Parts: sequence; structure tokens; C-alpha cells
Amino acid sequence: MLDGDPGGRVERAENDLVLSFLRVRRAIGLLGYFLPPALLAYSLIWGDGLLPSISAYYYSPMREVFVGILSAIAVFLWSYEGYRPRPGEWLSDLMAGRAASLGALAVALIPTAPGQPVACTLSQCVLGFSAASTLHWLGAALFFGALALFCLVLFVRGAHPDPEKTASNRIYRACGWIILAALALIGLILLSPEPVKTQLTPLRPVFWLETIATFAFATSWMVKGDAMKPVVRALAHAETGRPAP
Repeated sequence: MLDGDPGGRVERAENDLVLSFLRVRRAIGLLGYFLPPALLAYSLIWGDGLLPSISAYYYSPMREVFVGILSAIAVFLWSYEGYRPRPGEWLSDLMAGRAASLGALAVALIPTAPGQPVACTLSQCVLGFSAASTLHWLGAALFFGALALFCLVLFVRGAHPDPEKTASNRIYRACGWIILAALALIGLILLSPEPVKTQLTPLRPVFWLETIATFAFATSWMVKGDAMKPVVRALAHAETGRPAP
């Protein structure tokens, strides 16, 4: 119990805040883990094969799952305040969370260009298919870019890390670089000449790279939510040379 807090109210409030953070982090991670396998399962069981990208499932019977999960992630990210930045730190959890939330909403509500003629959505009718598709991909870049910032900057903050914090930071940084590498490769594919795209299309590289990036951000949030303690402890003990308990 804290000094000057005889009723323990401040301590309980702080504990409730920590638990709230953990729940939000785990929810974001679980949703990220769920989306790609759900789309893959649909394609293998009921669909006509894997679609070119996760975004392409907007035009499939999995539209509600795609939009619903991304919207839920957006809500959790918008509500996530995290910790206040210390003096001299310009980037905050709140700022990055709001940016990622807006990116997720753009991906969910402004669909990519369809592969065949379809009736336009509201955003496509207003903006046109080409402009809407551009905004969709910009939203995806904002979403994953902000999540990479969480991994590489925000999650690794903290002075004098213990072995478990050091191990967690290694996971965060690995996840962040994986996200950025996946984004770079997706951009390279989208900007490649048409003959190259035609050869790569059967392999569905964009779908798999998006899946890798999604799993990476989900893993980072699960670690931050203390949902992968055994993995973190095993890594920490491996680095210190002591056996895990």
C-alpha cells in the first residue's frame, strides 16, 4: 500500500489501469491472430482458392469478418491511451494508437480496387475506384507503420530493463522490423512491372506478407499484454544462461 493512501484507493486505481491496459493489448493481439487464419480457412473450405490479398476479402462472403475485425481493432487502438510520454519524448502511445486506428478504419471502410466489375461503395462512388484504392493502401501503410512504431519505439521504452524486459524488447524490435520489411516488399510488388506481377500472382505474395505483418504486430501486443510470459522467460533465461523455471 502506498504511503498517504490508507484506503489503498490510489493503488487499486493503478492496478485497475494496468489490468485495463493488459486487456486491451491482448484483445488487439488476439484479433490480429484470428483474422488471417479465418480468411485462409474460408478459402480452403468454402472458397475458390486464396485471394490476392487480405483486403480482397472485402469482396467475398468474409466481408463482415474482415470489416468487423478491423473495426474492432480500430476501436481498441483509439481507446488505448498507454503511458504518457516523459519530458523530451514527442511520440506517445495515444498518438500512435490514434494513427493506427485511423489507418485500420481506412482499410476496413475504403476498399481496395475490385478484381471485377462491382457496384461501388459509398467511398468509391464519391472518390472513384482509383482514388479509393490509393487511400486504402495509404491507410494500410499508416496502420502497419504506426504499429511498427509501437514495436520499435514505444514498447521498448523503460529505464534499466531486467532480463525479461530485455527479452521482450528483442521480440518487439524483431516484430517491428518484420512489419517494415513486409511493407517494403508489398510496396515493391505493387510497383513492379505487370509481367512480374502476373508471374507472382499465383503465389499470392501480398496475402502472405500481410499475414506475416499481422502476426508480427499481434505477437508484439500479446507480449506487451503479458500473454506470452513463458516465451519471454524462456528467452530471458536462454540469454542469461540460466535454465527457465
